[in-house]
Amino acid sequence: MLVVDFHTHSIQSMHAINTLEELLNCAWKKNIQAMAITDHSPGIDNTLHYLQNADKFPQDFRRIKGPDYHYFHVLLTRYQSPLEIPVQLFKGIECSILSHSERSTDLPLKLAPLLDIVIGSVHTLPHLFQFQNREQVTEKMIAAMVEPIDIIGHPCQEKSCPNLEPVVKKAAESGIAMELNYCSLHLKKANIKDTTEMLKLAVKYDCSISLGSDAHMSNELGRDDESKVLLNELNFPPELIVNVSLESARTFVASRKKIRQDNLTN
Repeated sequence: MLVVDFHTHSIQSMHAINTLEELLNCAWKKNIQAMAITDHSPGIDNTLHYLQNADKFPQDFRRIKGPDYHYFHVLLTRYQSPLEIPVQLFKGIECSILSHSERSTDLPLKLAPLLDIVIGSVHTLPHLFQFQNREQVTEKMIAAMVEPIDIIGHPCQEKSCPNLEPVVKKAAESGIAMELNYCSLHLKKANIKDTTEMLKLAVKYDCSISLGSDAHMSNELGRDDESKVLLNELNFPPELIVNVSLESARTFVASRKKIRQDNLTN
């Protein structure tokens, strides 16, 4: 079980099951010391895409929903965890890396300075990322590191895996963590070979690793079964894991948040 889970989703992501406070309660019962809520970035581009192409998606058009910008604003400026739940909450977001846009991600820049954690991930949906080959994903992931992101999410999924060496090397140079994602392994969206290669490259280049369950329901929260097996098999150095402890997680969040705020004000 993870001590700190850096990748979770609430019902606000529209395809997850539990409310934020249900997740916090679950974390407490599982003795998880801290969690980051990282709901998907607002779906405005998604909505515009379908509005402009409604004739091509007659069924999907009626079901368009995405996290609302104002949800994030309220979360970041007003929400406080219940005092009776002694679990530290990091307020984050999982934004999408884009393949056909002037910007590299759909991260709302006005929210960026307020966020504790920013995950950037490739989601192979037509309006977000039209996959061509590994070289394309490599280029887009590296370009996204210029944006104020802290973690590359589920980088080893088979449908969107880059050439890992240049990505891990660039992440190490940028102070960005590569994610070891429980659900990707458990649901067999990522293969062991690529994930093992990523971890070996992380050691080679002194690149940070972030552990995340990618929970979309409470029973997935804090899970690290397959992740732990790989880490143990490789005798992976714990000092490279940014959320191996509550103290290391706080240090990573504070340092990355300062970098993000400085970059956005300069």
